[in-house]
Amino acid sequence: MTLRTTKDQLIQLLADPDNKVLALSGTWGTGKSHLWRDIKAGSNNEAVKSALYVSLFGLRDMSQVKLKVLQSALPSAEKHLATWERVRVGMEGARKVLTSLHKGFSALDELALLAVPSLLKDKVIVLDDIERKHDKLSIDEVLGFIDEFTQQHGARFVLILNSDQLEDRRVWDTLREKVVDQEIRLNTSTAEAFGIAIGLVPSPYGESIRAAAERCGLTNIRNIRKVIKAVNRILGNRTDLSEALLSRVVPSTVLLAAIHYKGIEDGPDSAFVLSQGTPNDWSVFFDTDKAEDEESKRKAKWALLLNELGINGCDDFELLVIEFMQSGLFDSTAVTAIVDRYAAENDAMAARYDFSKFTERLIWDHRLTESDLLDEAKALSTRVHLIDVYNFTSFHDAVEELPDGDGIAKDMLDRWIAAFKAKDYDEFDDENTFGRKVHPAIKVEFDAIRANTQAKLTLFDACEFIAKNSGWSMRHEMVMKSATVEDFEATIKTIDIRRLRLFMRRMLEMTMQPGGYREHFGDATDRFSEACKNIAQDSTSGRLGKLIKRVFSDSKLSHLVEPSEQEGT
Repeated sequence: MTLRTTKDQLIQLLADPDNKVLALSGTWGTGKSHLWRDIKAGSNNEAVKSALYVSLFGLRDMSQVKLKVLQSALPSAEKHLATWERVRVGMEGARKVLTSLHKGFSALDELALLAVPSLLKDKVIVLDDIERKHDKLSIDEVLGFIDEFTQQHGARFVLILNSDQLEDRRVWDTLREKVVDQEIRLNTSTAEAFGIAIGLVPSPYGESIRAAAERCGLTNIRNIRKVIKAVNRILGNRTDLSEALLSRVVPSTVLLAAIHYKGIEDGPDSAFVLSQGTPNDWSVFFDTDKAEDEESKRKAKWALLLNELGINGCDDFELLVIEFMQSGLFDSTAVTAIVDRYAAENDAMAARYDFSKFTERLIWDHRLTESDLLDEAKALSTRVHLIDVYNFTSFHDAVEELPDGDGIAKDMLDRWIAAFKAKDYDEFDDENTFGRKVHPAIKVEFDAIRANTQAKLTLFDACEFIAKNSGWSMRHEMVMKSATVEDFEATIKTIDIRRLRLFMRRMLEMTMQPGGYREHFGDATDRFSEACKNIAQDSTSGRLGKLIKRVFSDSKLSHLVEPSEQEGT
């Protein structure tokens, strides 16, 4: 039942005195304790209004439970003098102890426990966190306590527990079978959970967060509060963010925060979010070869979630959010720079937003005719230069599939390529780490620029970049893979001494551990070794040949530059 329905039902059950023990169960963080506090605060029933609350979390025995109950009763003792008078009469001679209990509750002993029956007579007692009791506190002791005080002292109990946190299901089954009169299971809706969370943690981006949280199906109030705090922390209190910009940054922040706090049952991981994002990737949904594969079904569900959130691509912003979630370290300057860049690119941001909405209507709005969609595509076609290559490719393919859409699609393609060429890239590196689809005609343009860039990039340049950055790009890989033995020889013979030292050191490091580099650089280390061997065995190489023999010897790689047995003979 939803929060509202559960509240109404629980109020009705509390009104019936025959219900001695009620149970409120549900998953962790969905507002059970909040619901009880709400009912207590608004009740006209004096017993409910003065109900005692005790958490069993970590309690080891019934003495601790009773003392907790006594602690819960003390704050209202001055308002209930008649109760305290009964306690006084029942504990003749214990005035000193009772006085100390009332003032500071610092003198706790077995005598104090004698006050419990008098204090709990006809009371409503709430026992929370039953599943988190200490192992030494047996369920039989809890049952005995409930039975004693319901049967002998007219008390009533409300038991609250997180049913998904039970390590021993028999605990709850025993309670339900032996003492529970009525059980209500709370199934808080996302809207209800968010309503509670946003009331506790306000945010200027509440509506955007709410929409994303509902699409993610978040019902854990604690997690939603953490998600809201994450968004607030990352975006600050900026009031200058447009709807288009918020639609770019809030959904991915909510999703990645929810993933981090494990708020989505069987949800994607952050790596999947970074690797996906094409809004019309039908292969994920309709790959018949993998239709029965559970992993494929799961990824299809995740892709659908990203589509619903409007996450059509990720960049440095998502990487920063993930780093913040994982480390707790927050670089406000970096976030400000990214968001400011988005704001400065407002036209592009608005275009991406409009293209995303078009894709959403294309997939889901079955009421639109193909003619309507074609008209929308025409209206958007003049702005295609404002979206990235991956979203453009997806949009182009979708339009091309519409009846009579091929002409508009070709016009859009020409516009996008013309705008790309107008930027006159001297250097362009589209690594496309996750292998997303790029239109073949655009790929030709990319390859042409990449080839030109690669022609300018020397073998030493590639090696220097790898040495200084402990990493590389696709073009550095291509240079290393394509370098011949002659290229290595020429580089070693012609670069200056400072560069030669760096080049030899880095290439020797890779040669000593070739396994980790072969996948990226192919046989580059073998060709390097062969080039060094040629120089070392060349009688005309002079001191350079001796230098190579020495550095290979120091690296325990002498065998690579020594002549083979066949050569020796």
